[in-house]
Parts: sequence; structure tokens; C-alpha cells
Amino acid sequence: MPATAAENLDISDPKVDRTTPGKEGSPHFLRVLVLCATVALLDGYDTQAIAFAGPVIAPLWGVKTNAFGPVFSAALLGLMIGSTLFGAAADRWGRKPIICIAAAIFGLFSLLTATSSTMGELLLWRFLTGIGLGAAIPNLIALTAEHAPERHRALALGVMFCGFPAGALMCGLAAPAMVEAGGWELIFVIGGIFPLILAPILWWALKESPDWLSNRGLAKPNLVPVGQLFSKEFRGLSALLWLAFFANLFALYFLINWMPSVFTEAGLSFEAASQTTVILNVGGIAGGLLINPLIDRFGAFRILPVTFGFAGIAVALVGQIEPASALLLPAIFCAGIGVIGGQLGGNAFAAAAYPALLRASGVGWALSVGRIGAVAGPAIGGILLARGVGLEGLFLAAAASTLVPTAVFLLLGRKSPSSKELPT
Repeated sequence: MPATAAENLDISDPKVDRTTPGKEGSPHFLRVLVLCATVALLDGYDTQAIAFAGPVIAPLWGVKTNAFGPVFSAALLGLMIGSTLFGAAADRWGRKPIICIAAAIFGLFSLLTATSSTMGELLLWRFLTGIGLGAAIPNLIALTAEHAPERHRALALGVMFCGFPAGALMCGLAAPAMVEAGGWELIFVIGGIFPLILAPILWWALKESPDWLSNRGLAKPNLVPVGQLFSKEFRGLSALLWLAFFANLFALYFLINWMPSVFTEAGLSFEAASQTTVILNVGGIAGGLLINPLIDRFGAFRILPVTFGFAGIAVALVGQIEPASALLLPAIFCAGIGVIGGQLGGNAFAAAAYPALLRASGVGWALSVGRIGAVAGPAIGGILLARGVGLEGLFLAAAASTLVPTAVFLLLGRKSPSSKELPT
């Protein structure tokens, strides 16, 4: 990418504006926000669906709960590949077409998931669904950021990405009724039909990024521009962001995939165990709406270390509480505020840190490396369960990983001279 005067700015400060739109944002901002939030909602529903279907499928197919570790991980591996390839593709061909393609992909393969009759088929369809899910996320973040008013960019990203935990919440609330009405298959049928309906609407109604349109002739990014992300200007930022996302998504997907199963085995009913993930996502929505405005006001380096530290304490407490205790759901709510809310804040930080020509790639690669952690979380959860590790040990493992993003954002704050100039 050609050197510019902007490269002398400290891009690790989320208040640095590396984009071309005016301070008031695009006139199409609200339309883009609503459409992107709708895609994020469907993305969250489909990502979460297997966690609610797993406890129902296991006894029907005569398999153990821990056998779903590879299935959970296959979907997340697809998410990792989709974020990498389609984030880079969007920097070349635009955000809008990639979002439309992504919705069609995860809608189609969610429908095919409902046809599964073996663990192998389930694994394949979830992997392919994950590619579409992963393709959408970095482009939703980039497109929203590039239409949003500068002074409210983190808030806009938080509101948009609250669609993700909202979709997971809807899936959790509806899953017991869907299973009763049409079996576990209905969860995936619903998750497939709506994205396929939405895809042509997006093509008609969604507006392309003004940043991408104004900058597309200035450079031709490689399809996978990882070398540019590790240029002198960006390598420290990229490495630390990748580490933070890896560790936090390890904790997040550990929780959202295994909580329904482990609390069912601990004696809760399927309906009650499903509510644990619902409450986690309610906490995530609250966290996104609370944390991202604070980032706009005070900067990421003051808010995110506190958020991730709070997450670690809350997750550890979940494992210390008896499953039947009235304190369980409040602890899980607090964990959602910290883990999911912290990730939403990290997404906003990443979108502000990279320039328009690398934004989807930068966010996509950070999320893709994070997905390695997301793949590892469910897989390691399955290993720990197979070895007889109890609830306390499971949640301590998840809590420990939240210490990494805490340290990363403390370090980024110390390295950034401009962080000392943030409002007090």
C-alpha cells in the first residue's frame, strides 16, 4: 500500500480517523445499520443453533455429548476460513456483494444441516455453514464503520453487532418450542430460510461503503494481504489484536457451545440449561450497549482492560456456583457483559485501527485468528469433559483466557503516546 502522511499517525489509538467520510457519516447510515444488524442477528442465530440442537440429537443418535466437540469446531473452522478469504475479497470487490453472498451461503447450508442423519454429515454442513457466517462478520463491521458518524462509530458498531447475541438469544428462547413442534431439524430450517429471503433484499437495499468507493482505485490489495498487515506500520497492532481475539473467542465459544450440554448433565432440564446461553447473550447485548459508548468517550485503552478483567472474574464465579442456585444466572449475565461486550468493543477498536483499504482484511484476519481460539475452546472443552473435569475446572479454564486480552489492551495503551491524551 502506498505510503501516505496518515501513516505517521498512531493507529493504535481508536480515536484516530483513517477514513474519508465526513464527521457526520453517510446519509444512508441508518439503512445500513438496520440491514447489517439484521444480518448479524441471523448470523448469531445460525452460529448458536448447533449448541441447542446438540443435546437433543445426542440421545436420538446414541452418541455421547462430548462427541459434538468436533462438530462445534468444524463450524468455527469454517468461520475462520470465511473471515479470512472474504474479508480480503471485500477489500478488492466491495463489502456489499460479499455480504449478499455470505447470507446466501449460510442460509443454504443451514437448510442442508437439517437433512443430516450422521455425525459426518452434520460436521460437513456445519463447516460449510461456518464459511458463510465468517464471510459476513468482518464486512458487516467494515461497512457499518464506514457509514457511521465519526463521533459515534464505536456505538454504531456496538448496536449493529448486538444483533449477533440477539440472534443467539432468539435461538435459545425458541429452541425448546421448535424441537417440540418439528424436532431439532426445525431449528436449522428456520435458520436457513430467512437468510435466503434476505440476500436479494440486501442486493437491492444495501449501500456500498463510501470509503471503499473513493479508495478502490488507489491500491489493489492482494487477495490475502497478510503481508500488508505485518508491514512496519501495522505488525505490532496486528500481532497483539490476533492474540487478544484468539484468547477471548476461546472463552466465548467455550461458553456458548458447552453451557447447554454441561448444565443438562449437571441436572438442569433442557429448557433451564438453554436459558444459560440466553442469559449470556442478554448480558452480551447489555455489554455492547454499555461498553462501546464508553469507548467513544474515553478510548479503548481505558475501558477494555477493565471489561476483560471483569469477564474473567465473572466466568470463574459461574463454575463456583451450584447449578440450581439463584445466583447462577446473574453470574452468567455478568460473564456475558464482559466476554461478549468486550469482544464487541475489540471489534470496534479493530475497525478504527486499520485504514479503509485494509479494514475488512484487518478485521477479517483478526477474527480468523480469533476463530482458532474459538475452534480450540469447544475442542478442549470436549477433552476436559472426557477426562472428568468438573464445572469448576471447566470455567476456570475459560476464565484464565480472558486475562490475555486484558494484558494486550494494557500493553497497547502503554505503547500509544496518544492514549495519554484521551479525555478524563
